[in-house]
Amino acid sequence: MSNKIKKACLAFALTAVVGASFTATACSESKHPEVTISISFNGSNFDIDYTLSRNMYPQTVQHFIELADSGFYNNTIIHNYTSSDWIGGAYNYDDNAETGYAASYSKKMGIYLESNCKEEAYHALVKEGYTNGKFTPSVYSREVYDSKGNPIVKTEDALTTLIGEFSANGHRIEDDKGLKAGLGTLKMVYYEKEQQTVTVKTSYNEILPRDYAYNCATSLFSMQMSSSTAYSETKYCVFGQLKDESAREVFDDLKEAVSDYSKTLTSSSALTTSIETIVDRADPYAEEGGKDIEKTFAIISMPIVITKITVTKR
Repeated sequence: MSNKIKKACLAFALTAVVGASFTATACSESKHPEVTISISFNGSNFDIDYTLSRNMYPQTVQHFIELADSGFYNNTIIHNYTSSDWIGGAYNYDDNAETGYAASYSKKMGIYLESNCKEEAYHALVKEGYTNGKFTPSVYSREVYDSKGNPIVKTEDALTTLIGEFSANGHRIEDDKGLKAGLGTLKMVYYEKEQQTVTVKTSYNEILPRDYAYNCATSLFSMQMSSSTAYSETKYCVFGQLKDESAREVFDDLKEAVSDYSKTLTSSSALTTSIETIVDRADPYAEEGGKDIEKTFAIISMPIVITKITVTKR
């Protein structure tokens, strides 16, 4: 590595215990990779371009890109439709006439969610990805020690969850320049666990004990649809934003399409139905109180389908 590149890497500083930095690998990649989230709704397609912040949230961005590269997000639905955030990344779309989304919506959507949950597939995919190098671990069940007594982690102890790169977990960006939760931003979402200790490996290669509650994100992410949100940047990693004005126009077009659809319904309550369901059934590490969590989703009657997420710049 040249002195010029070394200086550029060292110039990037984060004031954090769990921080984001340029490693040798990160320096060879873009600070701001880009993805296109392709969404289908009511017969129309919307391709929304996002810029991700690898320089500030390297492990979150890496995890999201690895899932996108694997095709994990293809043909999934926005399973929790709220006024402030649309949450997706956990359930397949199934349009089969008898057992699919539309049929289940008018009957028992809970059955649909249970049948199309991708949780087990997620854990299996990531675990296999650790062995073939397609996924990068950041959370471990324990630390061990090398011959000199230094703490290390081993791949066989890697959990299939993601380190939380936000201030409540000790991750702070210098001069408070980190991404803020705002209209159009992307966030990694998780179901907070009961207190349980894990070991994390930061992007500084520090080995530290941390609460599982803040290091248990899997594939879930949200698109913020208003100026306010329940998922602030202090406890949920905000890792991407709309690329430019053109992306914002497509984003607004999607919001308008959903609004127009709602106006065709006989009542506003016909747009969504509340479904109680159990999440994190397959969490291989969570103890009692950290799995089989009951959540209520607002399921939209006309599915918002993430047809694919494409990495356009690395």
